[in-house]
Amino acid sequence: MSNKVAIFMLFGQSNAVGHAMPMEEKDIIKEPLKNVWGLNKEPNRSYDTESLKFSGYTSYGMNLAETQDNTYSVANCLARLWQDEIDNGNEAGLPDLYIIHIAIGAQGLYGMWHPDREKKLIPGKLGDVDISMYPLATHVLSLLRKHLNKCGLEPDFVGLHWRGGEEERIYGLDIFNLDLKNMYKRFFKGLRDAMGYNFPIILHRMPYVDAMMKEDPTGGRLKAMEYMNNVFEELSKEQELTSTFEPLNAPHYDPNAWDKNMFRWDLIHYTGKTNAWVAEEIFKDFKNRNK
Repeated sequence: MSNKVAIFMLFGQSNAVGHAMPMEEKDIIKEPLKNVWGLNKEPNRSYDTESLKFSGYTSYGMNLAETQDNTYSVANCLARLWQDEIDNGNEAGLPDLYIIHIAIGAQGLYGMWHPDREKKLIPGKLGDVDISMYPLATHVLSLLRKHLNKCGLEPDFVGLHWRGGEEERIYGLDIFNLDLKNMYKRFFKGLRDAMGYNFPIILHRMPYVDAMMKEDPTGGRLKAMEYMNNVFEELSKEQELTSTFEPLNAPHYDPNAWDKNMFRWDLIHYTGKTNAWVAEEIFKDFKNRNK
């Protein structure tokens, strides 16, 4: 039996949560999966735990931050895809998958993800939840290294997918004064150092769409979003094992459609169809790297 385990991390804000996209009853993962594992928030959401407790993955209770369960998040889509592939016998030798999911809507690097934010851990739904996610994430990743060593497991990284940054657009043109690139360098270095592995980091580019122009007709927020994407591109060129992911490469993307055929009515949050495609691309990339 292989001692390898695939590790997928999904960190960020609302598009990492799968905001306001409840799953249909038929798609909800109620029975714990056999080959996909997650961190249920009850025994694992703490700054002081000494070990991690993985359990069979379900589509509820596995985001260590915001309480919004059974959504078409990329994490839930990838979990189902991974298990189905094993169950159908299409991928003999595909390792088990560990999923680590930490996300709260409307919280970017200068919100609850800020590295210097004092520790807070108030659970709940969006609007009530108040969790300092950087110290939580670094604590969890430090324990993950110990867990792998204790179990004799070798990590085969799917990567850390960062779906954050949209909230920084609220700064408009003031974003140019934030030294954002160096903050991100510090942020990701801290996560890698905590785990002790130089794992891949994938930065999801943010489509700036019509809704943002309505919010800010002067274009400041639009320019901020464009700047964020440029920072991501620079990081991908300057940092080892760092790349970007372009959601607009989705085959169903239609630039002429009012919702681009990708977004919910708010033109900010992706649809379940889009997140399912993202999960498929992530899975495809992992399989190609492990041929």
